Amino acid sequence: MTDPELMSDVRAFLVRYQDAFDAIDGQRIAALFHIPAVTMRGDGSIHALQSRQELASFFQGVADNYQKDGYAGGRFEELQVSPIGGRCALATLDWVMLRHDGSFIRKWRQSYNLVRVDSGWQILVSTFHVPRAATA
Repeated sequence: MTDPELMSDVRAFLVRYQDAFDAIDGQRIAALFHIPAVTMRGDGSIHALQSRQELASFFQGVADNYQKDGYAGGRFEELQVSPIGGRCALATLDWVMLRHDGSFIRKWRQSYNLVRVDSGWQILVSTFHVPRAATA
């Protein structure tokens, strides 16, 4: 796969991922993850998720919390994709959360270690870019 093909393929996958969050649908979100999967959240917590149901429940909670914050949709920007061998890629991007009126809620940087399986791309590891803690 050429770099432009990889970028296009990963972009299409991320649009499906964004659509699943926009639908506030934990099952659809979970279907885009590998089992097992690891996610590091914005608060620095790390979660190793071992089953499709565990993924669905976890990400339903995440999506529900986004919705409580006023989330009605989002977009990604500044996508960078790097191949990692023949079956993996690292995708790094900025997520932008928006309200129904299109106003801004928040923005953050995130990376995904993707693996290509028979059914297509899946997220193996999701990592929020958490700022370094200030040192005294």
